[in-house]
Amino acid sequence: MKRLSSCLYCTAILLFCLISSDLAAARWHVKPSSEVPLRRGQGTDYKIDAVISDGTVVSLLEVDGDWAQVQLDSGKEGWILKRYLSDEKPLRDQVVELAQNKAELEEKLAETETHFTELMQVNSQTEQDLIVCMNESDTIKVDYQSLQRDTADVVQTKEKLIATERQFNELSNHLAALQLENEGLKNNSSLIWFLAGSGVLLVGLLIGVIAGKRSKKRYSSLL
Repeated sequence: MKRLSSCLYCTAILLFCLISSDLAAARWHVKPSSEVPLRRGQGTDYKIDAVISDGTVVSLLEVDGDWAQVQLDSGKEGWILKRYLSDEKPLRDQVVELAQNKAELEEKLAETETHFTELMQVNSQTEQDLIVCMNESDTIKVDYQSLQRDTADVVQTKEKLIATERQFNELSNHLAALQLENEGLKNNSSLIWFLAGSGVLLVGLLIGVIAGKRSKKRYSSLL
């Protein structure tokens, strides 16, 4: 039980420290008013150390009822009524901030428009490059088809050349056979003519011999 109480006590202290640190780190603004007195204590009977104008930025140190302890940027501390504090910026500061934001937005808008114009130019150039690429692609396609046709013609021409060479070889072989046959015929013809001549010579000799014998018989009969 004591341990649980100790834990709760420590947790409460931790939360108090966190809240105190958030309050100390907070920057508050004095609400629009003619003047706000900064007193030494909580109450109108305390001495006024300074008069704060509206819109002054202060650091909130502590809040006690209707009073709040604040610290100026100069380091001076004091108490003012809490109703004079606001966590919102004064209207004039908001107007200035809005004007700054507007100027920044206008500058960003101008940069965006410039960037958009550049992108449009790049897009236009890209479209032109795309058209050029498409035209080149069409040209390449036509050249490729023409090359395919030329390749087909070359293949057909090569096939025809091979067939012609085959026919030429066949004709050459046939011609060689004919030449051999012709040489054989020539040789046979010479042999025939030689035999014919020899035959004629033999026939002539036979006729001469026979004729000689007959002449001798006739001559003997005459004697």
